[in-house]
Amino acid sequence: MITIIKYLIKEKLVVSLVVGLIVMLGLMSAKQLNREAFPEVNFDMVSIRTIYPGGSPDELESLITIPIEKKLREVDGIDKVRSYNIENVSVIGIYLDEKASDKKQVVQDIKDAVGLVEDLPATAEDPVVEEIKIDKTEIFHAVIVAADENVSYNVMRSAGDKLEDFFYDFDGVAEVQKFGFYDREFLIEVDPGKLAQYHLGMNNVINTISLRNIDLPGGPLRIGDDEFVLRTKGQYNNINEILNTVIRSNDGGYSIRIRDIATVKDTVDEPDILERYQGKKSIIFKVLKKRSADEIRLTDRIMADMNKFVNPNPEQISIEFFNITSEFTRDTIDSVVTNAITGFILLAFILFLMLGVRMASIVTATIPLVFMVAVIGIKSAGVTINVISLFGMIMVLGMIVDFGIVISENFHRYMEMGFEKKDAIVKGVSELFWPVTVTFLCISAAFMPLMLLTGIMGKFIKYIPMVVMICLTASWFTALFIMPTFLNIFTRNKHKNGNSGKSVVLEDGEHLEKGLFGRIQLKYIKLLKGALKHRYITIGLLFMLLMGALALVPVVGFVFSPGGGSENLEVKTYLPNSRNLQANLRDIKVIEKIIQTLPENELETVHSRVGTEAASGLDPKPGDGTHKSTISIYLTPEKDRTRTADEIQIQLRKDFADAQERGLISKENRINVKIQEHGPPVGDPVNVEIRGEDFAELNKIANEYIEYLKGVDGVYDLKTDFEAGKTEFRYKTDEVLASRARVSVRDVATAINASFEGVKATTVRDGEDEIGLRVRFNEAARKKMKSLNDVMISNNQDGLIPLGMITSRHEQSGYSQISRLDYKRIVQVKGNLDLTKTNSVKVNRDLALKFADIEKRYPGYYVSYGGEQEETSDSMAELGRYFQIALVVIFIILAMFFRSLMTPVVVMIAIPFSLIGVIFAVFLHNEPLSFMSVLAIFSLAGVIVSNTVTLVEFINNKRDENHGLVGSLTEAAALRLRPIILTTGTTVLGLFPSIYGIGEKNHMTAPLALAFGYGLIFATVITLILVPCFYHVAEDIKGKFSGILSRFGITMSSTIYQASTAAVAGIALDESAAVEVAVADAAVKKSRKNKT
Repeated sequence: MITIIKYLIKEKLVVSLVVGLIVMLGLMSAKQLNREAFPEVNFDMVSIRTIYPGGSPDELESLITIPIEKKLREVDGIDKVRSYNIENVSVIGIYLDEKASDKKQVVQDIKDAVGLVEDLPATAEDPVVEEIKIDKTEIFHAVIVAADENVSYNVMRSAGDKLEDFFYDFDGVAEVQKFGFYDREFLIEVDPGKLAQYHLGMNNVINTISLRNIDLPGGPLRIGDDEFVLRTKGQYNNINEILNTVIRSNDGGYSIRIRDIATVKDTVDEPDILERYQGKKSIIFKVLKKRSADEIRLTDRIMADMNKFVNPNPEQISIEFFNITSEFTRDTIDSVVTNAITGFILLAFILFLMLGVRMASIVTATIPLVFMVAVIGIKSAGVTINVISLFGMIMVLGMIVDFGIVISENFHRYMEMGFEKKDAIVKGVSELFWPVTVTFLCISAAFMPLMLLTGIMGKFIKYIPMVVMICLTASWFTALFIMPTFLNIFTRNKHKNGNSGKSVVLEDGEHLEKGLFGRIQLKYIKLLKGALKHRYITIGLLFMLLMGALALVPVVGFVFSPGGGSENLEVKTYLPNSRNLQANLRDIKVIEKIIQTLPENELETVHSRVGTEAASGLDPKPGDGTHKSTISIYLTPEKDRTRTADEIQIQLRKDFADAQERGLISKENRINVKIQEHGPPVGDPVNVEIRGEDFAELNKIANEYIEYLKGVDGVYDLKTDFEAGKTEFRYKTDEVLASRARVSVRDVATAINASFEGVKATTVRDGEDEIGLRVRFNEAARKKMKSLNDVMISNNQDGLIPLGMITSRHEQSGYSQISRLDYKRIVQVKGNLDLTKTNSVKVNRDLALKFADIEKRYPGYYVSYGGEQEETSDSMAELGRYFQIALVVIFIILAMFFRSLMTPVVVMIAIPFSLIGVIFAVFLHNEPLSFMSVLAIFSLAGVIVSNTVTLVEFINNKRDENHGLVGSLTEAAALRLRPIILTTGTTVLGLFPSIYGIGEKNHMTAPLALAFGYGLIFATVITLILVPCFYHVAEDIKGKFSGILSRFGITMSSTIYQASTAAVAGIALDESAAVEVAVADAAVKKSRKNKT
């Protein structure tokens, strides 16, 4: 190593060229890094969606879902299967096993299994298997807004076609999803009275239209040398042609045409979901970018070119934008960069304060260089600039100078001792090469397992340890291979005598700092000597402090994600399931008006979806239903308003309740208001999953949970996902009577369906549009119960058979939805929490205790706790396992370095005491513990060891020089006081802007910064006292039990504590270089001794 360092000092040009190359590649890589809100995440989920028109939930369950589930049982690598059956649709969500070695093969096996399913209903569409992952990211919503309710959808749709094409013209746009973009159709509404008058059935009308609308080639006609093409042209071109279509005629020239029995409209499909923006009907376009596109640059390009788009009907429609995620991304990046710059300034300040201008300038100058090396690594690893990766950079901002600080400080110490500059560089760097390398390996060992975390949160936060490790690698490389050259170029070649100025000389000739810091060192030595004298009492007091901190854990509580800083609210409404879309819309219009009374500085936009419920987290549940609605409220940024999202939520709840009391909103309408937090989707805080077969028993169990939860303070918006279906009029065909009438069951079903739902008889093309021709009863008839008696069924002998003649009718309530989990039916109890009163962990723990015997009382029924609780328990259990592995790896590294089993224990003893700082920090800041703060404890392990390794190494070196035990402990600790304070101070000051939101606070990463920063402060203070005390205790143990341990071949002599760096690495020192440094060292010591 000495040879390498001497080469680096000598060949300044080579190192300078390398630095120039790093800067060039770093700048190039930085320009190529893409920016986005959150990183790409594969959720390891597969969905299977099957459409069965007209199918009821129980039919979909028995005919589609269960046959598919039976095949899925044969597939390895599946963790969980969740399915939903609603009218017309079966959706199966498959969660892959995180431990599956080949997930691509699992996905293929699922597709193969679905392909083997037989006997699905003939009218069902083929199941669609799709892997769920974030490979396309939403960048904004565009809206075509109607000026008033009278603007036709065809006008809006025509503009929408042009707007969609405009977006697709931009390279980087992956997909444009359309909502409220209903298909154009020709609606043929039949008067049932006219049908009876002309003795016609609905199938006569349908068949006539279908057979009339035809466009078929007839093949070639060859006459002599010429060839002609034959074609039959009968396709409809306009509404008049449809109206003039002949249904029936006679020899007298009398004919019955479509216009005699029906009207025809050029309109759009009858909507199942209504899209509204700012209280007006609208069409929504969700624009998604490709993975390779930069979110901010792409959005800026589109917005800049919008002036080129010509609105075809500016008087009737307008085009607006909302939920522009690039604004959030830009604000977040700006906030993080502001925090980073602030942290850098604070970091530089403390360096200049404690190292002086020249040395601090050298250390500070390495920071941009480290980041250049890191950016090259980040680009190569495929990481983008997002809120997660940026926080990793902030987290490591103070840490990346640690290696440079200890190297430069050690060089400075040797210069103070009288070494020449080059000798001081060689001595200072080579002495710390292995301690710094071991420190780097220990920190990496602490962070690396975090990259292996599974679950939703694990998939997101893995980029933090990835960035930290890349930056630390860059820091290690820069400190050991670039800084020696920097020190040689930019420091003065000034020889200082060992006892210059007013510094205090220690027993071994070392001297303390001058001025204020020297006095601090003296006070620290005095304090440490007292602690060593009463070491057992000191350790006991610190242990009691740790126990006191742990006692605060139930007080501060635990939440998976503490939230805060949200800019979105979500309102969900639930009317009785018999209500239609128009009844739902009446309430939504009132709710929208209430929301729009919020002040302008709080409210940005309101987007309503009438007829659907947005799914929670990654739940694949389809939420469509005419009685449901979801309203997304987009608030202004938190820094621009005086009230938090929680305070606004409370006001809206009160306003909605008042409106219901006054009769403005239906009292039957159940209205839930929830804050939409940024970050990974983790489900509801209360989510009890009850599995079994009988819905009566499932609901009985669910009601027990609901009654209990009603009495828990802080729980609100309780509901179950079980809903009785709409009342069904079920028609049973008498097969004997139908046979006599020459009518089939299919004829009966088709006649009923055509009369009310309508049947698409045929399609025509108009440019790129495919227009369906749908036939049904007119609106007046469809609103009357007696119209059922007007349904006539045509038989194959042109006879008309009344529906009531061959069928019987009875009423029955079905299910609006049938949910299943792991091949059994399920009912879920869900609720939200007021985190000022309780938290998910406490509520779910109390539920588990209260209902511990529930499965015994209901044999065959199973209860689990999903949502946030499931994610919390899984993530924490996994984090605990990896923490143990990390500690073992750190122990092994330290044992190999120190060649001792006891020394690693001394080094690592401070790790659990970092909990004191973490717990007191969250307690004093009135914050709960969270997954991110626990993650900080994990990360602290490596950083704490980094401070302790060099301290113990210095203690060992002092003892090797035959100093007394207490003298070695105090002198080594005093010498390491400044670098320890510097490394801790720079790391903490780098995090302070993120903790307190200088610029703007990121509430997702702030808990990690808070716990990490304060945990490191307390751990450092404790390390300076605790580690020397434990070292002394270890020596006490060695003295008492060395005889016993020697029988097992374990030597506790002090020589085991010292690290022979060359021996550990298996590298022989260059002999001539070693002799040269030794001679210089001896000469300086002799000179210093004579002068003293």
